[in-house]
Amino acid sequence: ELVIMQTWVLLAMCACAAALDNGFTASPMGWMSWEHNGCQRDCTNFPDTCISEWLYQRVADDLVQYGYREQGYTYVNIDDCYLGPRDAEGNLQADPARFPSGMKALGDYLHARGLKFGVYNDIGSSTCAGDPGLNVSAVNDPVADAQLKRDVDTLASWGVDSIKIDGCAADKDTFNVTYPKLGQYLNGTGRPIFYTCSWPVYFLLSDACNGTFSCVPWDLIAKSCNSWRTYKDIMDIWNLPDHAGVLNIINFWSTNNASLTAIQRVGAYSDPDMILAGNPGLSEAQARIQFVMWAMWSAPLMMSNNLARVPDSLRAVLQNDEIIAIDQDRLALSATGTNIGQVELNSVAQLWTKRLANGQVAAAVVNLGSFDGNPFNATITAAQLGFAPAARLSVRDVLARESLGVVGSQFSMILYPYDIRLFRVTGL
Repeated sequence: ELVIMQTWVLLAMCACAAALDNGFTASPMGWMSWEHNGCQRDCTNFPDTCISEWLYQRVADDLVQYGYREQGYTYVNIDDCYLGPRDAEGNLQADPARFPSGMKALGDYLHARGLKFGVYNDIGSSTCAGDPGLNVSAVNDPVADAQLKRDVDTLASWGVDSIKIDGCAADKDTFNVTYPKLGQYLNGTGRPIFYTCSWPVYFLLSDACNGTFSCVPWDLIAKSCNSWRTYKDIMDIWNLPDHAGVLNIINFWSTNNASLTAIQRVGAYSDPDMILAGNPGLSEAQARIQFVMWAMWSAPLMMSNNLARVPDSLRAVLQNDEIIAIDQDRLALSATGTNIGQVELNSVAQLWTKRLANGQVAAAVVNLGSFDGNPFNATITAAQLGFAPAARLSVRDVLARESLGVVGSQFSMILYPYDIRLFRVTGL
């Protein structure tokens, strides 16, 4: 057992050396506006939900008031639609009507509450919504490069701690140059800025990749970015074929599990997109599945919801420090999944496992069947968890926050439709 543990630690350390060198060793947790608030610029008719400084100030206050900050949710990330035209000197600036205090003031507001400040832009000439982009040049262009330096210095002067960079208005064939180049410029500010890239999504969705990972330069992406979006923008729905409902994302990760597991490393994380708990499109059971699966993948835990309206039962899940510890485990491994049974014609039960830094194994067992499906009887063995087949298992139920004690070399459960169980298991 000790030899296995040491091997996993060495692998994680080697991977860490190949990640973007800006000091980040855990995936971010916090809140992002896109799925819940979209590109709402109309503050006259939609004052509570429009993209404005008041929205992000309220989110900051809610993260503190409802106890999220204490559990590690510290990022408040603006997405698209916050910028106005460049000013007379060509500098980036927020829309003055919706951000009248300016971006530095907003950053100061967040920092004063122990939070971090995230923004959005595009590698190309404009953002996906048409706001000014960073327009990173794929060649050595003194004029364009000088403008890029002014832009990243502006971001640093605002106190930005995180940035998500899209790729709507750029040629994806230049991404191998432009995304790494921007990472170098961000590092050059001297301010640690967590760097999220949408880089692989544009390859995965293109005809050139045929819907596979075959043409994605994963090694370069993982060395150049702290995290990267792996699929389409998430939608507030469980299942919408050819789109990004929660089930569709889980299925995508299941299909591409080997590739996603191989590229994960400390300081470099695959991002399946935002956490939707509390929104109307998911049941509480479905929201619980999403949160546990994201934690098993060591993914960013960025909520996009109305924090004041999250029911207490789901808030308890989102703030379960044992689930969060699995997500934030210092090895940063992404779970390996396998189907363990057919629940109904088009749905399965799955077992997802990942080794933790202390030698335990986190195990999530999930029934992805519909409400009219059947319960599934699951038995999990020591061998399935990577222990010796005859090893005795000490099991803790993470969602229930209770120990099941030593259970022999296997343990069983009944999983009802949309049921997920999460365990920390020690091999004895």
